[in-house]
Amino acid sequence: CIFHDWGDDECIKILKNCKQAIPSRDAGGKVIIIDIVIGSNSSDTKLLETQIICDLDIMKVGGAERDEQEWKKIFLEAGFKDYNIMPVLGLRSISELYP
Repeated sequence: CIFHDWGDDECIKILKNCKQAIPSRDAGGKVIIIDIVIGSNSSDTKLLETQIICDLDIMKVGGAERDEQEWKKIFLEAGFKDYNIMPVLGLRSISELYP
């Protein structure tokens, strides 16, 4: 979980650098992110409440917990063409980004 500490512009910059450092998708290139995706398990209201509380807490330092649409915007602006988000690990999800 590194991205929730950063604003959107910083996340995009970090991901652009990652994209430059990996091979093409055909050559196995991808970036894996483990972070909170708000609403990724929306059937669990206690989990959703906890995600929102985490979001309020991280806003104090200029970061954000994001939902899938917010992540999608960041991924696309960073130049990734495809992604997959898998809810796992309680609050966290695994996001795979493909160049």
